[in-house]
Amino acid sequence: MKRIAFAAIGILLLGQTAAAEPTWSSIGFSTTASKAPQVVAAADKFMSSEVGKTFPGKLLLQVNTADGDDPATHTWVPIYKTVAEREAFIQSVQGKPAWNEFLGVMEKVSQPTSTVFYRTLKSWGDINDTDHVWAAYSFNVSDPAKLLAAVDALMASPTGQKFPGQVYLSQVVVGGISPVSHAISVGWASEAEMEAWRAVRDPSPDWAAYQAASGPVAEFLGGTLARDIKSWGPATLKDLTAP
Repeated sequence: MKRIAFAAIGILLLGQTAAAEPTWSSIGFSTTASKAPQVVAAADKFMSSEVGKTFPGKLLLQVNTADGDDPATHTWVPIYKTVAEREAFIQSVQGKPAWNEFLGVMEKVSQPTSTVFYRTLKSWGDINDTDHVWAAYSFNVSDPAKLLAAVDALMASPTGQKFPGQVYLSQVVVGGISPVSHAISVGWASEAEMEAWRAVRDPSPDWAAYQAASGPVAEFLGGTLARDIKSWGPATLKDLTAP
């Protein structure tokens, strides 16, 4: 069962996203602090293998620093330029010794918790690979076009022009039985940068306008905070989000 769950790191067969849209997954698992280095070592070994070197995207390993009652302690975030790339890579690793060895380590030192597939609708801000603190906000959206327009308006406003990080609006493609339909992911250089931005954003009329526009169409379901431990892969975030 665990082997099947961890193989979901790249499952595409259930996804029905458009072929040219960036796609990513949030794959949660639980482990202990003493075993976490084994997870990193296993990923290092797989990604340096012959088949691992063919990975076309970017893989993040994050430690969850605030996620409520979610049992996950860590999250894999594989990001691909297209669905086709994800499908081709996952099919290529099946049955390979390096992949089986990686799965074997994960089975011994961790427990899978959940997997959600997303497609990225749009991104804003300074898209870079130096931000390592990530806030993720989940929503149940009744009118995606109006939410997108609300974020667009905020980011184009005088307050939005001062935003120092990077932000992504994504739609859930497959996420099990859950009310979550969309997520807004925000990347920061540090938690201090995040708090400094909130001090600018929260009292602004532009933020009030965003809340007034998005509130009726996007029910806020909660947020989480995570920090990158390590990343792998040849692609940059800008590579993966560019048209």
